[in-house]
Parts: sequence; C-alpha cells; structure tokens
Amino acid sequence: MKKLLATSLVALLLSLLISGGLFFIASNNSDTQPQTPQISAIQEPNPTPLATESELVTKPNSSPATPEPAEQLVVIEQTDWKLDQPLRTQLTRLKNLADQGDLQAAYSLAMNLRFCNMVPLDETDLEARLQQAYQYKDDGVAIANIKERYQFCAGIDQQQRAEFYAYLETAAKAGYVPAQEEMATITPEQYLKLTDATELARQAYIQKRDEFIQLQLSLLESALQHGSIKALITLSNMHHSQNYGEHGRAKSYAFNLLILELTDDNELQSRYSGFVQRRQSELSPEQIEQAQVLSEQWLAMIKANGSLYLP
Repeated sequence: MKKLLATSLVALLLSLLISGGLFFIASNNSDTQPQTPQISAIQEPNPTPLATESELVTKPNSSPATPEPAEQLVVIEQTDWKLDQPLRTQLTRLKNLADQGDLQAAYSLAMNLRFCNMVPLDETDLEARLQQAYQYKDDGVAIANIKERYQFCAGIDQQQRAEFYAYLETAAKAGYVPAQEEMATITPEQYLKLTDATELARQAYIQKRDEFIQLQLSLLESALQHGSIKALITLSNMHHSQNYGEHGRAKSYAFNLLILELTDDNELQSRYSGFVQRRQSELSPEQIEQAQVLSEQWLAMIKANGSLYLP
C-alpha cells in the first residue's frame, strides 16, 4: 500500500512539472511575438510654384510662395574703373581685352571713355572751361581738376570718346551688373544723340526712345535678380513716377521692402523705412499684399543667384 502511494505521488509531481514547463514556454513565446504597427499615410506638401509678376498683379488671391531658406550672399563691392595712367597709354590694351570678351575690361574702357566725354577736347575748349572757372572766382581746386582731367584724356578724340556707349551696352547685355547699373544713368536724349537718332521722324524717334527705356528696365531687372541695391533704388524711383507701366506704386513699394531686407546701411534703412510707411497710406490692402508677394519672389531669385552688389 505504501509502495502504491509513493508511486502515485511521484507521478503527480512529474505531471505538475511538465504542465508548468509547457505553460512557461507558451507564455514566453506569447511575450516575444512582434507587434504590427498601424501605419498612417503622410502626404508631402506640394511646393507652390513661383508665380510670374503678371500673375501676381492680376490675381489678388494669389498665395505668396515661401522663399528658399536664407543663404549667405556674396557681397561684391563697386568696381574700381579709374586708371592711374593717362587713358591713351591703356586704350589699346583695354580695347583688345574687350574685343576678346573681357566684360570687366569693356566696362572699365566704357567708364573711362565716358569720363573723357565730359572733359575738354582740345586747348581751345580747355581755355574756355578755365575762363568759366575764373569768372566764378574759383579757389583753385576746380581749376586744378580741369587741368588734371584734360591731361588724363589728352590724345583721345571725340569719336573714340563717344564709343563708350557701345562698350557699355555690350557688357550690360552680357550680364555684367555694374554695366547694367550704369546704363540706367544715360538719359533717352543722350542715347539718341549718341546713336545719331536726333533727326529721325517723330514716330521713329519715339519708338527708338521707348525701346531704349525698355532696354534699361530689362537690364535693371536683371541686375536686381543678382542683388544690385543700386538697381533696386533706380527701379523704385522709376516706378514710383508711374511712367513705366501699370501698378507702379505697388512695384515701388515692393522694391522698397527689398532694399530694407538687403541693406545694413543706416541711411538707406532710415530713408526707405520712411518711404514704406508713407506708401502704406497710398495703397490698398490688396496692393500691399501683392507687393509683399512680389518682394518675396524677387528675394528668392536673389538668394538663388547668391550675390549682393553694394551701391
């Protein structure tokens, strides 16, 4: 009887041990099974394409495109075009370089020839200028300047001096920003005289004048896209006059915003902050919004080109 009872107890213990082991294995396997997460679809936002200027002006509900993140702009100082020696000693070298496509040489040549275009051509002209200075009882500074400039330009005839425009236009059309800025300082009347167009019939005269103005605007806008503060200032003034197409005041306001964004010059900041405040009373909320959109568009272009030309 005792032997039977002992055998039964052993069997019961073995049964319990086997059951417990199976339960542990089952529980352990259940804890380590991977969970399948629920994945929700995430849609990337579609980038808003840059609107054209005409779209921004004619569509008041256009939403502003977010410009690219600010990049470090390469600051470019004004080109020093003045020569240390008389122009006649450098003329052939500069002409050869310009004819080979050197835009900086073409610009330097154009600027020096233009400088000489306002200097006495010969001894007779020099004497007349000096007499005029004497009549104004000059203290000697102006007289010294007249003589110095005459010596610098001596030997450069009138035809050569008038060639400045051709070199300047070539450099500007090829994308040289300082030349593009300088083109805006030539009045239509000066251009027509330089190109022997003053005797044209009225309609032809007007057409040639208007084509030149459009060229100036195109070159200035190109310079703007490369970060020219001087081009921005000129365009702001031109469009504020409302003589250069529609929406002039709104465009001028947009240029003023860009100037404030790009310049650290205290004088410019003060001047154009005042302009912006005064223009706000002249424009409707819709026009201000459109101007802000234009400003952002142009700023994105400037950042993409990566340069900043100081005035």
